Amino acid sequence: MKAKASATIVVLLAAASSAVAVPILPFTSWDNLSIKSPDIIIARCSATAPDGPIGDGMVWSDIEVLSVLKGDTKPGVARMVSQHSPRQGEQFLLFSTYQSNDLYRAYNATETYRVVPLGRGFLIDKLAGKPLEAQVQLVLRHRLDELTKELQHATDEKKRLEEGIKK
Repeated sequence: MKAKASATIVVLLAAASSAVAVPILPFTSWDNLSIKSPDIIIARCSATAPDGPIGDGMVWSDIEVLSVLKGDTKPGVARMVSQHSPRQGEQFLLFSTYQSNDLYRAYNATETYRVVPLGRGFLIDKLAGKPLEAQVQLVLRHRLDELTKELQHATDEKKRLEEGIKK
């Protein structure tokens, strides 16, 4: 009898833990992500939840929608939930689904690749009048250029540090 009760408890716990799990989908392509994301926006983080990720690894952030590239939402104050934890003041491109129900209203961008950091210097005006694909390409190019510079700086720092520990 005890074995049967233990097995039942294990099954119930497994079911309960899988009920709160957030499905993480693999990255396929930017084109596919653009097509399958009902809402694509550029936003700025105004605040990240101080307690960090919640049990399922998701982070709640207060954001300001600066520009709507795709979807029916409007610029203004909003919330975001994602595994990506933006820094306050950081701008980013967000491939998401806006969800509004009795529990919350937020842009849901579960996977980290749905959030493309832009830094503080990205000029949204560059996107005006361009089709969605061209806008996404401009943003991705900007991020790639920034990341290339960061990697070079990190490589230089790594070399200096390696020299310092050789002695």
